[in-house]
Amino acid sequence: MAPQGVVAIAQAFLDAANNKNWEEVQNHLHPDATVTYNRNQESRDDFVKRLTAAAEKGDQLTADTWTVDEAAQSLGARLVISSVNSAEGGAPSQVWDLILIFFKDGKISRFYQVASQFSRGHAGPCAPAVTSKPSENPLSASEFRKLYPKYIHTVDHGDIATDMPQYWTDPSSTNGLPLSMEKNIGFLVSFVKPLKAGLEHKIEEVIIDAERQQIAARVVLEGVPEDKRVQMNGPGEKAKIYETALYGYEEGKIAWIWTAWDFHIELPAGPPGNGGGH
Repeated sequence: MAPQGVVAIAQAFLDAANNKNWEEVQNHLHPDATVTYNRNQESRDDFVKRLTAAAEKGDQLTADTWTVDEAAQSLGARLVISSVNSAEGGAPSQVWDLILIFFKDGKISRFYQVASQFSRGHAGPCAPAVTSKPSENPLSASEFRKLYPKYIHTVDHGDIATDMPQYWTDPSSTNGLPLSMEKNIGFLVSFVKPLKAGLEHKIEEVIIDAERQQIAARVVLEGVPEDKRVQMNGPGEKAKIYETALYGYEEGKIAWIWTAWDFHIELPAGPPGNGGGH
């Protein structure tokens, strides 16, 4: 029998959790599995307990925006959590998280999950998945490996107004909301850039899906933040914030992004997302 692909394993894991088949859930987890939920490290057993508590409330888990590197045995996805029991009139309320999963010996060995505060601030069903148009000149995996660090460096050290059109389509989508280039730049300049002042990105994980023209990434923002909203350890103290993001590309430019921080930020009215947009 041919080995299962990582999407099939992840889907079987989610199905088992939805069906409260905890023996199968345990079977999909590597004995040495590590789990990070927001800023918290969870043991294998604590992870299963969290899934059990959610299932007992009636939560159902589905995933979309699969971003897969089969050779590296890794994937990223958007995890949609539907809470049927707590919704009015039987219609499910929904939120989404971002997940990165790494596999070993056909089992889940590392699981990162960041809850989207942006989706939790909006009532009703969450925004549907966004798909990219086929590219006439798709990027190769090696081109993605060169482009993404260059882009992150530009985010930290470049000029948003002049540099972003090189990297983003017009229009684009951030956390399911369509944005013109003008609005995207305006949001980055007025909200994101001040928020990240004093912090620099370090790429920790990148999952490249050249077939879908997508990237999943986990980056850390480190430094001494100038904005009091991210001074988690007090003024003048170093801080570290993890951001998870899924990107979709068209003709070598970012057409959409789903992004979430592991640290809650109070948002202005109607922004694209918490700390996102890089």
